[in-house]
Amino acid sequence: MEPRQIEAFYSLSLVVRRLFHKLGYGGAALHGTEEVSVGMRAVLESVIDGGPQTVPHMARVRPVTRQHIQGLVNALIAGGYVEYAENPGHKRSKLVRASRRGLGAFQRMRARENAAFARIAVDASPQELDAATRVLRALIATFESRDWKAVLEGYATDGGDLAARQTRAATGAGTRGDLPCHG
Repeated sequence: MEPRQIEAFYSLSLVVRRLFHKLGYGGAALHGTEEVSVGMRAVLESVIDGGPQTVPHMARVRPVTRQHIQGLVNALIAGGYVEYAENPGHKRSKLVRASRRGLGAFQRMRARENAAFARIAVDASPQELDAATRVLRALIATFESRDWKAVLEGYATDGGDLAARQTRAATGAGTRGDLPCHG
């Protein structure tokens, strides 16, 4: 990114984080009577909007630990909101899908949210909100890209010091025989 993009992106990231927390608080307030927590709602939404998914897939998308998602799925299963289905692509990793009860609960939550949203004014047109959605999706794609993963990997191994990495590569330092060390 260029310096001005970095500055604008930082401002946007602050706003996105603040909005994330405001929506989480709002969701908890709106759905306090439901047995479904905000985190459970997110998992339910994933399998309703995206179709049946494995626990590891849902964890990678967020990104959170598999154990965190498994705990949410276990609670949803105990409440009858989701169920496991056979996964034709993997014998051990079952698919999680919404049950009728889960679909009904999610529809109630969405109706409650829509009713609350209808009571507030937002200083943005539908076209502006659509444009914001496109920008945020593009940013998500960037931060899910191999380029970003490579940047993070570089920071994990050398604090992001590109010159140090280039020097090691040119001199063969940090290698064992002909195999590069990934540390």
